[in-house]
Amino acid sequence: MCGIAGYLSLTSEGGSALPPLIAARMLDTLQHRGPDGQGEWRAADECCWLGHRRLAIIDLHSGDQPIANEDGRVLTIFNGEIYNYRALREELSGLGHRFTTRSDTEVLVHGYEQWGITELAKRLQGIFAFAIFDQTRRTLFLARDHLGVKPLYWWTDGKVFLFASEMKALLCYPGLRARQVNRAGIAQVIVTRYVSRPETLLAGIQRLPESSVLEVNAGSCRIAGPRRYWDVREDPRVVSMEEAVRQLRALLTTTVDMQLMSDVPLGVQLSGGVDSSMVVAIMEGLRRERGKQARVKTFSVGFDVEGFSELPYARQVANRYGTDHHEISVGFSDFVDELPFLAWMYDEPMGEPPGIPTYFMCKAAKAHVTVMLCGEGADELFGGYSKYVFEQFSAAVNWLGFHPRRALLRGAGRTVPFRGRRLRTILEILSIPSQASRFASWYGGFDTVMQQEVLSPDLIREVRDGGMEERFARILRDAGSGDSLQRFLYCDLHTRLVDDILVKGDRMSMGASVEARVPFLDRKVVEYAASLPSTLKVDGLRSKIVLKKLAEQYLPHDTIYRRKVGFTVPLTRWFVGPWRGLIENVLLSERCLGRGYYRPEIVRRVVDDHVNRRVDREQGIWLMLALEIWHRLFVDGDGTLSAVERVKSEFAPFLPRAS
Repeated sequence: MCGIAGYLSLTSEGGSALPPLIAARMLDTLQHRGPDGQGEWRAADECCWLGHRRLAIIDLHSGDQPIANEDGRVLTIFNGEIYNYRALREELSGLGHRFTTRSDTEVLVHGYEQWGITELAKRLQGIFAFAIFDQTRRTLFLARDHLGVKPLYWWTDGKVFLFASEMKALLCYPGLRARQVNRAGIAQVIVTRYVSRPETLLAGIQRLPESSVLEVNAGSCRIAGPRRYWDVREDPRVVSMEEAVRQLRALLTTTVDMQLMSDVPLGVQLSGGVDSSMVVAIMEGLRRERGKQARVKTFSVGFDVEGFSELPYARQVANRYGTDHHEISVGFSDFVDELPFLAWMYDEPMGEPPGIPTYFMCKAAKAHVTVMLCGEGADELFGGYSKYVFEQFSAAVNWLGFHPRRALLRGAGRTVPFRGRRLRTILEILSIPSQASRFASWYGGFDTVMQQEVLSPDLIREVRDGGMEERFARILRDAGSGDSLQRFLYCDLHTRLVDDILVKGDRMSMGASVEARVPFLDRKVVEYAASLPSTLKVDGLRSKIVLKKLAEQYLPHDTIYRRKVGFTVPLTRWFVGPWRGLIENVLLSERCLGRGYYRPEIVRRVVDDHVNRRVDREQGIWLMLALEIWHRLFVDGDGTLSAVERVKSEFAPFLPRAS
């Protein structure tokens, strides 16, 4: 697992070389992704530069990058893991290719020579973002994994082309000193918590979409793509529960086994929920089967606030399987101290506050392991979120017209007391007739009515909802003619999962120099889950049905069917308590309200309603705070660690040190 960056000249006369100082700064910015080593390569005519920061996991002694083919004409830099690289290596060796390392990276250059970039990407089983430069064709290729687990950003001004694992590395380039905010992205964050790829919150900087390749030619302005090489559209088949459980068990066991590939210690992020607990159980079964002595290492995190921790449940699983278990408790002062730094690490506004405790867990785990498996993605595949259950009830009010539906359900929501935020949110979202808009709103900070009230009239006239309803509608069309749940799951895979959840997982783990692996998001598991009928996923009030049925072979009934707690942060009580001064003095400041993003009187009302316990707007307040921190770091500031220190000093007067 690593950080990568690169440069390509697009002018026919060759252009100027990337200055070594700028190249060094780009790699320094990615040091947390690869603290174990650094490598770079420059073309003889300076048209291309490739840079790499290494987190050594496989082939510790000969896997340094960039790596070239036999004659040095094809080079690659790579971030990720290729789990089927041994099979690919054997196939390529049989076709006459000669390997000089034991690393998974080397299959990329030989695979490109043999099959081309698109066929190579299709054959890979893993998590990856990589670049290949073909000196003969003077062409750069970028590729990203099937589900978008590993990130890749790019920018061009028509003269040069830059790419990097994180956006902040691109900002080292002089041409990006003057930055413009992508105003559509502001609306997108308020609507959905994230900026929808391929865009970012900085105009001109883009993200390569998942399962896509991009082709750029040196000496020309031609950029081909992104081209998609894979998608998941499986027709549900008839299968019994017993057969589905048997097949899923075999597939998950194989997948977890593949992802234990490592030359360094590894462990598990154990939340105490079904998904990560199953990963632990499968790992323990494999350990016993092979007679290995070392116990599985597990790591769990929770808040030192009652009701916001799953540590007791994680402890039960750890005790059941005799793991080498470690618990990390996060308090208010920990959260406060790291907030500006982790907002910088995130690149985009930190829409997912649970990312912060994830970072603390990974930071503590780094003393013991370099690789951690986790249960991410299972909810999106098998229907684990409550929103999938509640969405079923939308059909029950479809007979109502637009205005009666909104008036009835939003009116009911207004009667909900302060402590009933979850119920009020459900009623507000179910009041939205448009399926695309409703899907976009399930994890936003405000429902569609409040979005229009909070955002400034100028911003709404310019960007409306940031194009989110249109984007969701397009994805739903791509989903085909499946039932409502299938379309919802497909939509989540191509929106919130890749743009939000996986960003959190990547930034917070790599921020601590730890690689996070996601067995449930192996492409073969994703394809299998998509092929299962909806009745094996969600039915009435039951969710994640087939996965929980499989879990019964590993875990106690109470562990599987208890109420889902999840990684939640006690923001509601903090915003009316120790953070009250922060949100009043930062969100209501002239600096924040003067940016033109919001209607000041509505922001004042939202904050006042919350701090006086009339309406719980925790999520919306968090998103506005995340946007403001991001703006101070990357627009008001220069996007470096010095900007982090400035934000810390600005916030310090309003943040008590104890909860």
